[in-house]
Formats: sequence, structure tokens, C-alpha cells
Amino acid sequence: MQREKWGAWAQRPPEIPAGEISERLETEVLVVGAGIAGLSCALSAAEGGAKVTVLEKLSHYTARGFNIGVVNSSLMRSRGIVNDPDAVAREWIKRCGNRCDEKIVRLFVDNSEPAMDWLLEILTRPEYGVRPEINGCVYKGETYREIYGTHIFYDGPISRQGRFGGMNDVLECMYRECLRLGVKFVFNAPMLMLTKDGERVTGAVARRTGGEYTAVSASRAVVLATGGIGGNDDMCADLSPLANKVAAKICGPKGCDNGDGHRAALWAGAAFEDGPFPTMMHPQAVRHASYCFLFVDKRGERFMNEDSYLQGRSLGVIKTGEKYAWSVFDSAWREKIPATLPYGGGLYWGEDFPLGVRPEFNPEFVEDKIKWGLETGAAVMADTPEELAEKMGVPADKFRQTFERYNAFCAAGRDGEFGKRKELLIPLDTPPYIARRFGPALLSVVGGVKCDTSMRALREDGSIVDGLYVLGNTAGGRYGVDYPMLLPGNSHGTALTFGWLLGRGLAGEEAF
Repeated sequence: MQREKWGAWAQRPPEIPAGEISERLETEVLVVGAGIAGLSCALSAAEGGAKVTVLEKLSHYTARGFNIGVVNSSLMRSRGIVNDPDAVAREWIKRCGNRCDEKIVRLFVDNSEPAMDWLLEILTRPEYGVRPEINGCVYKGETYREIYGTHIFYDGPISRQGRFGGMNDVLECMYRECLRLGVKFVFNAPMLMLTKDGERVTGAVARRTGGEYTAVSASRAVVLATGGIGGNDDMCADLSPLANKVAAKICGPKGCDNGDGHRAALWAGAAFEDGPFPTMMHPQAVRHASYCFLFVDKRGERFMNEDSYLQGRSLGVIKTGEKYAWSVFDSAWREKIPATLPYGGGLYWGEDFPLGVRPEFNPEFVEDKIKWGLETGAAVMADTPEELAEKMGVPADKFRQTFERYNAFCAAGRDGEFGKRKELLIPLDTPPYIARRFGPALLSVVGGVKCDTSMRALREDGSIVDGLYVLGNTAGGRYGVDYPMLLPGNSHGTALTFGWLLGRGLAGEEAF
């Protein structure tokens, strides 16, 4: 990548004078970042007997989302679900435009099952009581097909407190296990830079809340698990321009995902994978669900085949040059949405639900979202296309033409504009009509530091940066050009798998 064109973010800050460091700690393994990748590594290493310290910039561990996607697990096998790792790897590589690192993809598909089983054994212990399930909400179309393997979590210690569980339940259990095994956590301590002895990375310096500096020396390894760069607009402009074109960035919690680990690795001599970095997007910048009937832009025109998955819908909106589009359906949605689910579905089309527990469609859920939209202006309703267009703020004549043309395709059974499958060419013929605004939201930029299959950071020439490892969205190699929704939650899945493997390896166990 062209470093000479990067902005001020790439400039290494001055060294912290030794006399200004008020606290010095020693450990064997230093993990920077207390998210799913960092805690997986810390816990795995501690189980192997390593002395582990975790630096975290926030006041607590960082949990995001609600699911973890893996290729297989004991829970999946108990439900009769078994995926072919070879087929998963081939499809993953294809969807990433053959620009991902095939060895890293193979590392995931071959090891995600034991990694998940390790986690499931912890979560289901009586003291934690987490109830894992397999998410039954997947996209069923042939082109963007998704497979079962996304684990969702209920009834854990955070849920029982009446708060949102999901990944919070997962990380709470891992955090407690880390404490039980003696892992030291240093919170409110943003890492400023790595320290080196010659060419070897030996630790890191962090600045505490009160302004004092803490230096941590690590005799075995420093692991960067600091998330992505999505929250840093300047880094995105240079490394992932698409990430700045979304309607919203939800790279939370606030202050995270701003490239701390990327910059520190760069200053220590590591290189980045080829850009632009891929993005992870969902069309949820207003409210969830966009379905597959008729999408129109601000000009009142169709702009894509509505039969697509999360990333595809998000990118479609961005390519209009706008941040939002409209999803149009009619008052017969209670019958028409379920009719589409055997052919499509997936997140924000159907609804998340445990596999085999209940149907994918919940009309009360949809009614609630429509009501909310009408109250806030995120949705509009009208008896005619012209009246609907006026409320949407799009040209009425153009929208009426688009509306009529779309219904004509439905009547003919062939989409002469974008080739939508005939099973999903369902006419809009039952007023009043409804339009919901939706836009792409950035969850993370999922590209980063070049690494090998031992998660060791690499220089531009492929040589190893001694002592430095990368995990999660700080690491490169997984995706290449796009986030593959073949297996929803796979970013968390790779974070878990590679963290578990690396922790074992750093503790001296055979892992890679």
C-alpha cells in the first residue's frame, strides 16, 4: 500500500520518556484489547499456565452483537447439522474474490469446531447457565446462500440481570474464567505504542485515565486484538474509503475500532494487507428489515435486484450516491412476506430465532417496526403511488412509472430490469402502500495487518515481526475484498478460533 500518501494518522508519535512512566508491569503474554478475540486468547493462554495481562482502553471488556458463526460444533451435530469444511472454504474464497489468504481461511474452517466446543463447555457450566442455540434465520437463495452455523446465546448471567445478553453473556463468562485463572486486567488504559528491544516487540505503553503512563513488558508475546479502523474517518479515507460513505457507523462502543492496533503494528515494522480493506455492513441505519419487494432511490427509480443479502443491499444503496433508499411494500405484507422466506430470508428480512423453535416470521415484530416508522417519519403510508411518492420526497411521475413497471414484471413472471427470481416477483396491489427508509450501517472494517497462519505480524517482505501477533479485526487475510455472509457471525467465529489457537500456542501447547 502507498504509505507516502497516508495522512497524519500514520506518523509515529515521539517516545514516552522513561522517567514519565509511573508504573511498570511484567507478564509473559500481553493481550491488548478485551473483546472476543482478546479474551479468547487470554483465557486459552491462562488455561495453559501462561501469565497473562490484558490492556483495555475502556472500563470493561468489549462485547458487540449477539452471535458467533462457526463451520461445525457439537451443538450443531446434535441438531443434525453438519457442514462440509471443504465446500465452505471454496465458497468463502470465491465470495472474497480469491483475494483472501486461503491458508487462513482453512485454519478457520478446520478449527472452528473445537474452538466453539471449548467455549460451549465453559458457557454451559452450572455457574454460568448460558443456553446456546443455532440461529434459524438464514438467506436461502442460491446466489447468496447462507448456511447454518451461527450460534446465539440466551439466559446467561447478564441476561438474568435484565440486560441485553448475547455476546455480553459470552464475554462475561470468559472474563470470570480469566479472573479465576489469575489473568490481570488493566482497564482505562489506551495503548499508545509498542516497545521493542532491537527488532523484537517486547511490550506496550498505555496512558491511564489520570494521565500517568503504564509500561507492560511481555517475555513471550504481545497480541494486538484492538478491533478495526471503522471509527477513524482519516484511516478509512486512506485504507477503506467505502467505509466513510455509509449512513451510520455503529462501530461501538464509542472510542473503539479506531485503529490503535493497526497504527502500533505499523510503527513496529508490520505491513498491511493489500487495500482497500473490506467492510462489514448491514442495512440497519434506520431500523431493521427491508425485505425484497421494491427498492427505489431518491429519484424514484429502482437501482438493484432487491433479492440480495445484507452486504449487497448496503452496497446497492451506496452506489446510488446517497445514504438512504426506500423499501416499498403493501398492506398484504402479512401474507406476502412469509411467501418470500422459502426463497430468501436472512437477517433483516426474516427475524432471528432459534432453529426449530418457532417460525421465521413474526407479524407482531413487523407491526411494531411499521408503527415506529410511521411515528418517527422513517416510514410513510398512502393509498396511491403518487401520494406515497410525495410523502417519500421522490418525483411522483417517475415513481409511478417505476411502480407500474415493477408490477408489470411481476405479472409477466420475468424481471426485465434486474433479473429478480420469479418466485420473488410479488406484485404490490393492496393499498395502502408502505415505504420504509433504510441505509447502510458500518459494523466494522475487517482488514488489517499482514499475518501468517500462526497470527504472527509480517513485514512488507513477508518476514516476521518478532514477538508481535494480531487477532480479530486487527488482522488481515480473512476476507480480501468483501465480508462473506455465507456464515453470519463469522468475524466473531474467526476471532474465537484464532484466539483460542494462539493462546494455546503461546502457552506451549500444540496448536497450529
